[in-house]
Amino acid sequence: MKPYFRYPADEYDKGRIYENIPFWIDEVTRIAGLKKGSIVLDLGCGTGNYAIELKKKTSAEVYGLDPSAGMIKVSRSKELGKAINWYVSVAESLPFASEFFDCIFASQVWHHIQDKQKAADECHRVLKRGSPLIVRTISHEQLMKRMVFKFFPEILSSQLEVYPTTKEFRECFGKAGFSSVEIHPYQLKRHIPPEFFIEIAKKKICSMFKSLLDTGKKKG
Repeated sequence: MKPYFRYPADEYDKGRIYENIPFWIDEVTRIAGLKKGSIVLDLGCGTGNYAIELKKKTSAEVYGLDPSAGMIKVSRSKELGKAINWYVSVAESLPFASEFFDCIFASQVWHHIQDKQKAADECHRVLKRGSPLIVRTISHEQLMKRMVFKFFPEILSSQLEVYPTTKEFRECFGKAGFSSVEIHPYQLKRHIPPEFFIEIAKKKICSMFKSLLDTGKKKG
């Protein structure tokens, strides 16, 4: 686990309250054709918001996996938390049988994985043949347009380093054995109240702010 995830899970959870979770779960359900009886993994589930929404939406058998025991503890404490199968582990070593899942969903987590090729290999192993791995991430083109970097330009370079390029995605998943890699661009507007955004930056609740120096924080 990368060092910047070693902070309180409740703070992490607070930084996710403005995400449009129902929208993304609807997309995952549509793309993967999920229904009651489907077996789904939320890879890098954090505090469980997406896993729980998946359960509400589809009545599928949902698994949530994260390397942080603190994140899993918060996940389990939530409504419907006991209806999810929670695991503490890493993407590079998935504790599941081969060809087990009908879908794997990874929301804003792939850039945090240390050995991305090994993680892709593991995802291919535990998925039933022909079943999808759906990775929600941010492209380099989208990163360049984000408003946050107008206020904190010094952290853009670190984000371009950790987020894989489209070419890297295609190479990684192709090598893992996936038959095709499809890129679907989304453009969603999200309003975050200024006072909450300031709190996120000050407390460095989101990982992108972990490299932000005090001088840049005050200026931004």
